[in-house]
Amino acid sequence: MKKLLLFSGILLGGAAAARFLPEKRREPVRRFAEKMRERVSSHMGSMMEKMPENSPPRLVMSTLPRLADQNDQILELLREQNDLMRELSAKR
Repeated sequence: MKKLLLFSGILLGGAAAARFLPEKRREPVRRFAEKMRERVSSHMGSMMEKMPENSPPRLVMSTLPRLADQNDQILELLREQNDLMRELSAKR
């Protein structure tokens, strides 16, 4: 875990430093950063698969899509309510 945190810190520091590179030198850095993101993502995926079903990280990951759907429904209802309120205020 410490190695992953250290590696992530180095990667973020490199990404921050890459902003100051000339445009010609940025492309190799971008490719490297993308490759590292894929490696970290695949490593995290394999770690998640090894965890028990009721572990907190897996519970959070299973809950997030439902929360996103719920938020979308709430936003749609609020938009509909705003439209109705605008119509009502326009009639007055």
